[in-house]
Amino acid sequence: MSGTALLGQITRGDHVCWIVDDETVRLRTLADVVGAGLGQRDRTVYCGDDPEAVLAAIERHGVRTTEALASGSLRTATAESSWLTAAGAFDPDVAMGFLREERDRARRDGFPGLRLIADMSWASRSVPGAERLPAFEAGLNVFFAEGYLLGVCAYDRRLFDPLSLRRHTGTHPGAAGTDMPFDPASALRMRLTRDPYGLRLAGEADIFNRQALASVIEHLVDRQPDDGSVAEIDVSGLRFADTAAGRILSRAVDRSAGRLRLVGSSPTLSRLLDFHGGRGTFARRSGRDVLDLRGDRLDFSGDRLDFRSERPDFHSDRLGFPAAHAPDPDAEADSA
Repeated sequence: MSGTALLGQITRGDHVCWIVDDETVRLRTLADVVGAGLGQRDRTVYCGDDPEAVLAAIERHGVRTTEALASGSLRTATAESSWLTAAGAFDPDVAMGFLREERDRARRDGFPGLRLIADMSWASRSVPGAERLPAFEAGLNVFFAEGYLLGVCAYDRRLFDPLSLRRHTGTHPGAAGTDMPFDPASALRMRLTRDPYGLRLAGEADIFNRQALASVIEHLVDRQPDDGSVAEIDVSGLRFADTAAGRILSRAVDRSAGRLRLVGSSPTLSRLLDFHGGRGTFARRSGRDVLDLRGDRLDFSGDRLDFRSERPDFHSDRLGFPAAHAPDPDAEADSA
């Protein structure tokens, strides 16, 4: 599996959880991501332990990191200088301050976009405040939905227990692993829009990325201009949504008191929204009857019944997660 195949389809606005378990693949993929960013004239910021050694390894893969550092196209930071306080604790305000500073600096310097590659190994250590990271990552999706930043958060499954990995993955709209390339069709892409004020959704919205979706929609409703205008959520690009996503969308419309509408809804999605309090909905897709149930799918074709889930945490042999249907500490909220 080449590194390009793993993260070759990421673009500005994406926020991807990358599960790492192979050092050779890790360095090759880092080289591809950094090289692609330099090729697109974006600024790339690498945050992680011993960045000098990492960049030296990337340079051996053919990426001119020394030149990029000298030109300002590439910058580095450690966890201590980005996510953590002087006392070594994780503080969301400190971390957000770092991200805003890097974003604003990249814009001032004339870069069309900013790539942030973060080695999250520090979160596996006994860092005070690390338990606040999942909520921070979920809220961070608003930042990426602006469409200027691209974020890749690398979690090493050799350092995190399976439940922690699952929690961290669920705060990202997309995921990738050694044998699981990032696929924009099965990820959730969210982009804030200005005219009209609103949000554009594409890909798949399900129980696994519901935290990311809920965070961005909550921001959309809370920050709606006080001019009587109606915000729009364009769902025409969604190819799949489960009841968790339907419930989030329906509640947002109800909460907006008539100032939020969904546009581009297919008949299937419209039925799902009407049915958002239930556990599933039938649809017709590619000649098959499909029951979408809590993010998983039961495909009926003749006398065959096939189960399918495209989210990486169901591929325990690939990402090292627990077997399918392992207990989800947040699942009860979506079955109520």
